[in-house]
Amino acid sequence: MAILEARGLVKQFGKHVAVNNLNLQLKENECLALLGPNGAGKTTTLHMLAGLIAPTDGVILSQNKALSRDKVGFLPQHPVFFNWMYPKEYLLLAGTLSGMTNRITKERIQYVLELTGLLKAQKQKIGSFSGGMKQRLGIAQAILHEPQILLLDEPVSALDPAGRINVMNIMDGLKSKMAILFSTHVLHDAEQVCHKALIMREGQGISYEDMKEWKGKLLKERYRLETSKTLPDGILRKLYEKIEVQETKRVVGTLKPGITSNMLLQSCIEQNIQVCYFGAEEKSLEERYMEVMES
Repeated sequence: MAILEARGLVKQFGKHVAVNNLNLQLKENECLALLGPNGAGKTTTLHMLAGLIAPTDGVILSQNKALSRDKVGFLPQHPVFFNWMYPKEYLLLAGTLSGMTNRITKERIQYVLELTGLLKAQKQKIGSFSGGMKQRLGIAQAILHEPQILLLDEPVSALDPAGRINVMNIMDGLKSKMAILFSTHVLHDAEQVCHKALIMREGQGISYEDMKEWKGKLLKERYRLETSKTLPDGILRKLYEKIEVQETKRVVGTLKPGITSNMLLQSCIEQNIQVCYFGAEEKSLEERYMEVMES
């Protein structure tokens, strides 16, 4: 049973439909990425799921009941902090606003600061924090009340490589404690931590992908052949089932059933064509993503 489910979710701003009949499911301890270009409706979707804006149509459920907002922790793409505060002050305020008791809040503050690697920075004012430290503080705030669902909007988009690694590692560790839904347009982020991905385009979900299965689809070998001169087109068509790159002296594609790599090389020898490079390679996730987007 889904810990978070959206059915027929729609959000319209005037005549503009930002999200159009979107369905998604998130199970307990599952990590799901919303993938898509800017303007695909990812942020609007997260804002509806977090209860910040009301849907125009559709329902948001948790275990077949109306979603209770205390189950949800949310980190916006651009979190705003009080720079004159210390991390503990900020988290104490967040706990108070969430209705937590003072005792539980203080216990949780120690835990979330340690989890996000900010214990050593607790005597620094937030205004002195780096971008990565502020993002980790945002995650600390989002999980302070022990939510069952964590929503993150582009959590690493503005960070340097070190900051990205830190935040992604925290997310990976949180998967055993809560369900996570986050938006990104970076495929590597989804590949690193996610079980599934929902690809969005123009407000709609166009493909629901299991990351293991999706990556498995890339394992069908294709061959890259670089030669001293051009192979005749007729020979290429007999050998390759699908040619993805065809340049003067370079061909990349999938061989036809029954055609082996040795047969391909033998054809080059028979045509007296020198082979400069030959090897099997996999499709990248980016290529698979573009296939889905263009389908």
